[in-house]
Amino acid sequence: MFRLLLLISFLLLEQDVVAATVAFLDDFERTSLGSDWTVNAVESGASAAISTAVANSGTRSMYTRGGIVYVTSRSIDLSASNFSELSIWVRMGADAYSERPSAGDDLEVDIYLSDGSWKRVALFEGPGNSSGDIYNFSTALPDNALHANFAVRFHQIDGTSNDHDYWHIDDVTVTDYDVGPVVNGLFYDGFERAALGTTDWSISKVDSRSDSSIGTQIASVGTRSMYTRSGEIYVTTRAIDLSPYDFVQMSFWVRSGSDSYSEWPSSGDDLHAEMLLENGTWQRIGTYLGSGSTGGDTYEYYARLPTNAYHSNFKLRFHQIDGSLNNDFWHIDEVLVGHRSPALENIDHYLLTFSDQALTCNAQDVEIKACLNADCSTLYTDDVDVTLTPSGWTGSNTVTISGGTANVSLRQATTGTVTLGATSTTPAADNATQCIINGGTASLSCDMIFSDSGFVFSIPDFLAAKGATGITIQAVKKSDASEACIPAFASVSKTLDFWSDYVSPNSVGRPVSWPVVVNGVSIGASSGTATPISLAFDATGSSIIDVNYADAGQVQVDARYSGSGVDAGLVMTGNNSFVSRPAGMCVSATTICSAGDASCPKFMTAGTAFPLSVQAVAWQTDGDTDFCAGNGSTPNYSATGVGLSAAVLSPSPANSAGAVSPASYDHGAIAAGTHSVSISESEVGVFRFDVTPPSYFGYNLGVFSSEPIGRFYPDHFAVSVSDDGSLAANCSTSTPFSYSGEEITWLVAPQLTITAKNSANVTTQNYTTSGYLKLLVDDIDVANVTADSSAVDGGAVPLSITSIFNTGTLNTTSFGELTYDFSPLDLFTYTREARAEINSFTPDILMSVTDISDSDGVAMPSSPLTFTPLANMDVRFGRLWLEDSYGPEIFDVVMPLRTEYFDGTRYQINLDDSCTAYSSANASVSPTTLTQVDTSSGVVISGVSGASGLVLLAPTSVIGTPDTGKATVTYATPSWLQGDYDNNGSFEDARGTVSFGVYRGHNRVIYRKEIR
Repeated sequence: MFRLLLLISFLLLEQDVVAATVAFLDDFERTSLGSDWTVNAVESGASAAISTAVANSGTRSMYTRGGIVYVTSRSIDLSASNFSELSIWVRMGADAYSERPSAGDDLEVDIYLSDGSWKRVALFEGPGNSSGDIYNFSTALPDNALHANFAVRFHQIDGTSNDHDYWHIDDVTVTDYDVGPVVNGLFYDGFERAALGTTDWSISKVDSRSDSSIGTQIASVGTRSMYTRSGEIYVTTRAIDLSPYDFVQMSFWVRSGSDSYSEWPSSGDDLHAEMLLENGTWQRIGTYLGSGSTGGDTYEYYARLPTNAYHSNFKLRFHQIDGSLNNDFWHIDEVLVGHRSPALENIDHYLLTFSDQALTCNAQDVEIKACLNADCSTLYTDDVDVTLTPSGWTGSNTVTISGGTANVSLRQATTGTVTLGATSTTPAADNATQCIINGGTASLSCDMIFSDSGFVFSIPDFLAAKGATGITIQAVKKSDASEACIPAFASVSKTLDFWSDYVSPNSVGRPVSWPVVVNGVSIGASSGTATPISLAFDATGSSIIDVNYADAGQVQVDARYSGSGVDAGLVMTGNNSFVSRPAGMCVSATTICSAGDASCPKFMTAGTAFPLSVQAVAWQTDGDTDFCAGNGSTPNYSATGVGLSAAVLSPSPANSAGAVSPASYDHGAIAAGTHSVSISESEVGVFRFDVTPPSYFGYNLGVFSSEPIGRFYPDHFAVSVSDDGSLAANCSTSTPFSYSGEEITWLVAPQLTITAKNSANVTTQNYTTSGYLKLLVDDIDVANVTADSSAVDGGAVPLSITSIFNTGTLNTTSFGELTYDFSPLDLFTYTREARAEINSFTPDILMSVTDISDSDGVAMPSSPLTFTPLANMDVRFGRLWLEDSYGPEIFDVVMPLRTEYFDGTRYQINLDDSCTAYSSANASVSPTTLTQVDTSSGVVISGVSGASGLVLLAPTSVIGTPDTGKATVTYATPSWLQGDYDNNGSFEDARGTVSFGVYRGHNRVIYRKEIR
């Protein structure tokens, strides 16, 4: 008995139209199995070999016997096959030539699948209906059997040892049919619907109880299948036209019912599969037996059709021959009738020829050939559809090669290396694609390098607001500008998106963000706000742009082209940065003086900070020198260490150029554009202030100057006493002294040093130059001295002084420095009054300079400058004393005189006075009838006149006058030597009495006092 386990085909009755190749054939016409077979006898007594007992062809066949034994073929390479069949001749043993197998001594045919498993395709059961049963078995191999290590195995399941239980095998053949890989469906039904319908199937019931429909009990694929049941019934497909075809295959799935999902068919409730031949007869192609046991057996039919089935009315039908009501199910699924085209002449390989250096902006040309031989000397000239890799081929990734050659082009929007390939299905290429690159030899290396393309342009640096014109922008290979994007950008207009990015200053602290202007259009400040601008590219792939920017800084201009149409997916970018620098700087102050000389009004004290305005400005016109008139600001300009200096314009020549503080400042970006720099100039004069910015991105911007600024003048005068001076004693023949009430002058006049200073107390040397010296001698104020600072009267009241100050002299001694010399005509007089009658003392005269200020208001400090002149002398309260004198009337009488001073207790002779002069011209006598003053003069010595004095003529010498008597002599006394002789509280001239003829007394008189 023969049981179909996997698939069955029938013996072909006619010559095949499609070419076929025998991949394996063994007719066993030899004495031993050899290397094509491997025998594995599992049981003792089991064996396999070649004998002459019986054969299908020739005289020999292979047998198995005696127990469990495996006979396995060598590996058969079916990896290139699209459709192969296995055919075998099998005969059961018989006593006439061997010994028949008993029940259970079955023979199993297995095939080796690509997953490494064995699959049983047929089972021949012993005993057969009678000994010597013959089976001609043929089956199409499933797709997973078409691999390089396919094998056939015969497995005798059991047997009695020694010479029993034979199976004979002959003409084992594996045939490879030259058909294509694709099965083109002519009829298919997977039954994934609710009803069978009448379009594809017709039902003919022999038994009224029979039935056929679609159910969900079981399925091969999906969830539904067709069933037959309950009695005799025919289910037939619609007519299928097979007449145009040379190779048709058919497959379906059958499973018997089972109590787990339906009900199994009983013995005799068989299912037949039949086909309608061109002669109108039905031929059975499969018989599926009702087991009457548990059911659930699965069968798969897969075979090619014989040529007598290739007609226009081909049909397949399923015939259930019996069954009982609601029982005896057969399930059918995945019914397929399809054709395969004959295998075409194989292409050896595809050959691609190209240059491997490509640009993303251009389509790269590629020639493709379909080669029939290894050296491509012969081409496949029929049409063949080839799928090219990678994607991006112009038109389509699939191209039809006609006549053996096609020219295509590849676009890639992104950079990188791509590997080119070509594949086809009908016919397929036997070998991998080869490539000729850059005119070299053919190889399996098929890489093409797409280099980034973009825009190259170089924006020259420019003055802010002046911009740059005539800038060439070119579409090129980014790494090599000599490779232009031609023809893609040749003589066409393209719209590019432009935007700008700040390089410096960056976004942190940037006060303003002004747009860059390209071709007169303000462009966006980010890629998201890019501005489209249409550019006309010439034959070289170049265009011209103009760029301007009104501010200062380093800015990047970005350009981007986003392709569309044939350029879809292409993104080309380019960028270039430029430096926009200020054209100059406006340097100014709140006040300028165009005259630029000493006539300028006062502006600021030297050394005192004032605001200097500095503004970096943009270009206005070429040759511009006045950057404070009409130039726009560049608020983003910034620099550290901007130099500050000044040039003195007046006086000229100057004693000093002075110094600017600070010497530099940091110019930060500021929205207003103008920096107010707190600056000071140390000197007096009119100045031009210069600003020298550092290099700006490598550019020397220059030196920028203000108009004349000034006049700067001193902040104050520093006044010091360079010489305290000293008082002159009126008498210095011994111990120097002067009398109270006597005018005292300078022995050495005091001297002041007056220095013009700035606010930092530094001498302003230019102050003493012509036109800038504003201090006059009359601008020096000295306070009158009214009292001695030490000497006091008995009531502790300072002694009064009268002072007279005359105009001194003012002289320039060095740059910025003057001296003031007090006048030698200055006088100090101690007031002679009764309370001043005190002991002698050293004068303590405190001088006070109260104010020195010029016409600009430059002044000495508010506190008076005081000093005390040196006084190497005494001030003595003195008087002149005339001694009473007497003598005979016949002689002239000399009246001695002396100078005295008060020592705190009494008057005493001023022994230090050898200076006081006397003269008879200052003396008078009364009455004049007694005597007259003779002419005489002299100087006291040690305070006395000695033997000299005033000479009074003897009365006898005065004709007509009495010769004896007294007369009063009055001396016109200097005020400082007058005395309160009569104690009346007032000072008067000195007086003395002269007596003529008066007894002079005895020479032995010891003491005589004159009371008056």
